[in-house]
Amino acid sequence: MKVIQKLASLALLLAGGSAMILAQSTGTITQTVNQRNTIGNLSATPNGTIIAGNPIAFTYILNTAGAPAPVSETVQFFDGTSALGTPQSVGLTAASNLLPYSQVNTGQGWTISGTAPTVAPLAVNGPDGSTGTATTLTFVNGTSTVLYAVPGTTNYANQQVTFSVWAQSATPTTLILTLKDNPYVAASQSAPCTVTSTWQRCTLTYTFPANAGKGFSVSLTSSSVGVPINVWGAQFEQAAQAGPYVSTIGTARPTGAQAGTVSFPWSQFQTGVHTVTVQYAGDANFVGSTSNAVVLTAQQEIPKVILTDSPVGTSVYGQAVTLTAQLSDQDNDDNWIPTGTVQFFDGVTLIGTGTLNASGQASITLVGGTSLVVGSHSLTVQYSGDEDFSALTSSPIIHVVTKASSTGVVTTAVTSSLNPSIYGDTVTLSISVTSSVGIQPTGTVSVVDGANNLGTLTLNASGNASITIPVFTAGTHNIVVTYSGDSNYGN
Repeated sequence: MKVIQKLASLALLLAGGSAMILAQSTGTITQTVNQRNTIGNLSATPNGTIIAGNPIAFTYILNTAGAPAPVSETVQFFDGTSALGTPQSVGLTAASNLLPYSQVNTGQGWTISGTAPTVAPLAVNGPDGSTGTATTLTFVNGTSTVLYAVPGTTNYANQQVTFSVWAQSATPTTLILTLKDNPYVAASQSAPCTVTSTWQRCTLTYTFPANAGKGFSVSLTSSSVGVPINVWGAQFEQAAQAGPYVSTIGTARPTGAQAGTVSFPWSQFQTGVHTVTVQYAGDANFVGSTSNAVVLTAQQEIPKVILTDSPVGTSVYGQAVTLTAQLSDQDNDDNWIPTGTVQFFDGVTLIGTGTLNASGQASITLVGGTSLVVGSHSLTVQYSGDEDFSALTSSPIIHVVTKASSTGVVTTAVTSSLNPSIYGDTVTLSISVTSSVGIQPTGTVSVVDGANNLGTLTLNASGNASITIPVFTAGTHNIVVTYSGDSNYGN
């Protein structure tokens, strides 16, 4: 009985303990993970003014500034709102070719040289979305400068370096970047950067002289008075091109930061202004972004114009001569061919026109020598130009036309007004000289009766002449008419 009671008590104790355990509460929390901001930086080589149809090399850098592992992202290049080519893949890897320069700050550490601009430290968000990390500078005159000097212990003599800073301004303006060694100031170099309302990276590459001192200094000067310029992310690198990772200076680089670069060639720009950007759509972990705009002005290309003749160099009067104009771009790119019309000239005389075919070629044939008389001819072809190629005149070629032999070309016909005739009758001989090629023969004909010269006659504009013989002696007369030739025909 006592055993049963003890078991029952034990059961109640266990039951009570169980009840206490079930009564305990469980803590919960909802963790919100936001997408990470990204920055896209675009550059082009060549930049600024380009030649339509020539290759352009674009370099795009996508910075994710802290992705935990390598990833691959897809971006699309645009000219205005028109897509350029197909989407490009950017493989992201651990980033940074930066030097250790934690002492350089954006918004802190800048000093003033000359008349002081208005400085609002850490007043604007950086291009990566970081809050209050950019500095707003308002220059009061064109000579005021913001300067940062780094004494340093590293000597950069004979080394190539790149300084870069992100900049933005609601009013387009120009920011002058200057980099020089410090403190000896052996030399310096400056470069302008056009600043717009879109965050963009301004860069300056410089090779320090052999006598450069240790450290360096950087200055920023505005070309505009009273125009606020936001600056962010200054960096200094031992490289010819600004590296892929950009951070607010003074902040440690995140562990495992990621960035990737893609090179994109393009050669299909026509004349005009092209505003090129790269759009990254983002994914579940990263916010999409649009790069800075690269503005390119494509000018007409000077075409290559070659004129050839067939037969080459010389022909006989009356022989057909074919002139061929071949146009191409300077690189002979079959995908970029001039279009439009050409005119063929003999000196200043227009002798024919032609329309370029799909291969950039046009030809004319001068039949019978009517346009090319005997002598030397300086022949050129003038291209009228099109949207992408400028007008141009070819170098001249010399074509010489020699006289044609009368044999087989010039025909001399003689008719008699009365044949046979009776002694004492007056007879008129009519002569006609014609050519199977070229223009009407000119000059004279001689009329001979055996050994008796009846006369020399001048052909009229139609190639005709006549002579009247008052008396022919009885018998057979062998009348021979000989053409003397002219400037185009031999005798």
